[in-house]
Amino acid sequence: MSKTVRVKIGGKEYSLRGEDEQKLIASAREVDTQFQELRGQLQDQSTSTIAVVAALNIAEKSYETKQQAEADSTFLIAELTKMAEYLDRCNGK
Repeated sequence: MSKTVRVKIGGKEYSLRGEDEQKLIASAREVDTQFQELRGQLQDQSTSTIAVVAALNIAEKSYETKQQAEADSTFLIAELTKMAEYLDRCNGK
């Protein structure tokens, strides 16, 4: 069942709806952290520019995480294939 959670991002309150309350809170916290860090660094920029840069930073982190997961998966498949081939050779197949 969908839940509504009130969060604060960049000093503004938002009502978010979703199935996983903890995920919503953690996600909002990540966005707010990015927003606050950028607000300190980009003091001369508008709120909308800071929000876009925060979104881009989070998207870049997500992209890097996905790339690493794919690389890890490829590595594990290769290693498991080698192990299976080794076991086949040991069993005389």
